[in-house]
Amino acid sequence: MNRLAKSPQIDNKHLQFESKCGIFVNMSTVVTNIRLDRELKNEATELFNDLGLTLSQAFTVFLKQSLLHHGLPFAVTRPPSKELLAAIDEGEKLAHDPNAKTYSTPQELWDELGI
Repeated sequence: MNRLAKSPQIDNKHLQFESKCGIFVNMSTVVTNIRLDRELKNEATELFNDLGLTLSQAFTVFLKQSLLHHGLPFAVTRPPSKELLAAIDEGEKLAHDPNAKTYSTPQELWDELGI
């Protein structure tokens, strides 16, 4: 099969998506190779097929959204550190501990701290 010919995976759902969104119509294409974990590729292919997209179309959507947002189209963050999670947990426990020391005013706290 010619590389530029329609993929045998494209079915009516894919064509409907293409025509509704207009994002895959009349675009010239290039062949691009990327390395992926096999299981990740299989799971992503299954997901995108369920959504009516090929993996190539989903990647095109990702790239177009990246250009639209001038960066990644979603937040990329580092998970909180163990220390931060421990501090949050300690704060939650103190907030709900009826025996925890409390202060009526900031001045009362500052006096105890000697500030």
